[in-house]
Amino acid sequence: MLFLPERFALDKQQRVFTLPAQEVATEFLRMEYTDRERIIPDLYVRALGHEFFVEVAVTHFSDAEKVERLRKHGVPSIEIDLSKLPRDSTPEAIAEAVLRSAKRQWLFHPNIDKAEAKREEIERQRQAELAESLAKPIAQGKSLTLTYKDAVETFKSFSAEYPRKADLEAVGIAEHVGIKVPGFACFTVTPAVWQSMILIDVFHESALGNQAPAAIPIANYLEKRGLIRPQFKRIPRDVADYANSFDWNFAPPWKAVDSYLKHLAKAGVLFPQRSGMALSGLYKSRLTVVESATQAVKWILAQLPAAERGNMTAESWLDSVHADSGLTFRAALQPGLEFAFEIGSGINAIAHMLAKSGPVPRRTFGLPIEAALERHSAEGALRAAEQRKERLEEVARYRQSRRDRLCVDVEQALTGPAIGEFLNTKRADLGGMTPVESAEDSEVGLSRARELLSNLVRQREDEAEDAAERQLYREKITADAKRTLSAGNVESFLNARDDDLGRMTPLLYVRDEDTYRKALVKLSQWEREFGWP
Repeated sequence: MLFLPERFALDKQQRVFTLPAQEVATEFLRMEYTDRERIIPDLYVRALGHEFFVEVAVTHFSDAEKVERLRKHGVPSIEIDLSKLPRDSTPEAIAEAVLRSAKRQWLFHPNIDKAEAKREEIERQRQAELAESLAKPIAQGKSLTLTYKDAVETFKSFSAEYPRKADLEAVGIAEHVGIKVPGFACFTVTPAVWQSMILIDVFHESALGNQAPAAIPIANYLEKRGLIRPQFKRIPRDVADYANSFDWNFAPPWKAVDSYLKHLAKAGVLFPQRSGMALSGLYKSRLTVVESATQAVKWILAQLPAAERGNMTAESWLDSVHADSGLTFRAALQPGLEFAFEIGSGINAIAHMLAKSGPVPRRTFGLPIEAALERHSAEGALRAAEQRKERLEEVARYRQSRRDRLCVDVEQALTGPAIGEFLNTKRADLGGMTPVESAEDSEVGLSRARELLSNLVRQREDEAEDAAERQLYREKITADAKRTLSAGNVESFLNARDDDLGRMTPLLYVRDEDTYRKALVKLSQWEREFGWP
């Protein structure tokens, strides 16, 4: 058995594959075979129905010339490496190494040559296809660089103006607008224009909504705004890479945006946030203050008649001079300046006045509102007079209401002349006022008058109850006297004053059970002295 190494081969579909190493049965034909090609193999064997040459290398290995002679002979040949085998190895060890364990390789096999030829053919085809596939993007890349150079020429002379320039200057970002990053000419407008839109629209006004402000979303936003030249839209990455290799000044729009964002981040205008960028808090607060004032001034001017407003706009107001600071309002509004809060508060006060929800401010802050101040002052005076009148009428209604409520209570509690007497009698406990006057004065006065009425009613009820009880006992003592005394003595007893009864007559003395019993004691004395004969 002889171990054959793995080799390349072709299957029935002429596809290259690796035939694994295998151990095969062999038949030794001869040793030291010699033929006309001067090939003298160490072993000449037959296996798998084919003849094989076996070269055993100890110190000298087959060179290229020998391999070529083997190829011409056409007999498959392998080489077995015994250079690592100890020189004192036994015959058995040498046989084992030759047949199985020693490292071996194919010197030649016709199927290996066929497989290699097939592989080379496949590789040539692949290279040809690759070259063909690359030719198109390479050509497109070259063409793109020429188109880009033409686009660059259009920006040789252009206006330095751009949207919200004054605002960006005021907040200190203008120096970072108009940067010529690679790919700047892919846009239909100057670098200053699309870069100012990135700062204002995307980072200040959050034009992307909840989407993270990164290079590709921003480039898509600019494309929707029509700011990217058609020939530079959606450039395949390989075409863009080839174009950049031909002209390093070229970059696709998204890459130009990315370069600009990196510039802003390095300058401290932006800082990384989640998967995108965010505007520095300092610059954002500055822009917010100016934006807030601008919107308020726009609204204020819209409320004024055209004749009073004149040619003033929010922008012209921002560029006008703030008298106290000598700066433009745009500059004076920057956070950290002592006038920013005063101006912002003053503008808000003017807006509140025009919305009829605030007082008339004392200053105009450069706005044409003098006539409006006069109108609102006059309107304010008129409203104040109307409010005073309404308050007086309301006070009168409340006074009458309290008077009416007291009168209803009095009429329910008293009758006849007692009503007028109670209502119109001045009382010291009411501060010298009558109950009517006290009720008209306040709710507290009404409560005090009602309390007096309640006390009077309770007093009258108590007096009536006492009178009824007194009358009851008078009738009882009279009946007792008539029952125990003669007719002539009854009147004398009832009307006789007695020291024991407090110098009162029995008829006047009795008023309850106790006084009644004392009167009965006196009646008993009269009965004993003047009773019936």
